[in-house]
Amino acid sequence: MVNIEKISETAMTVITYSGMAKSCYMEALALAKQGKFAESDEKMNEGSTHFLEAHHGHADVLAEEMSKEEPQISLLMTHAEDQLMGAETLKIVILELIEIYKEKRG
Repeated sequence: MVNIEKISETAMTVITYSGMAKSCYMEALALAKQGKFAESDEKMNEGSTHFLEAHHGHADVLAEEMSKEEPQISLLMTHAEDQLMGAETLKIVILELIEIYKEKRG
């Protein structure tokens, strides 16, 4: 049987780490705008570390669900997945923007 409490706990972990990743990515962009590219890179790496934590939590829940062959739809987990995808999309866009700032300064 799927443990809804564990799914909810993991969803909150995914939401938290995804939010932390997005915050780091936004800080990295602000630093790049100021020409502080080394600090910007550090913030992007910090964000990637948070994103990885979120991704691992998500993957664990998926693996457990598949092993039990009992799909469980949870609005909270759907929200968590949305936050995870949003963080990934934001990272991609911000990396491109940082490259533009670097080219302008370079």
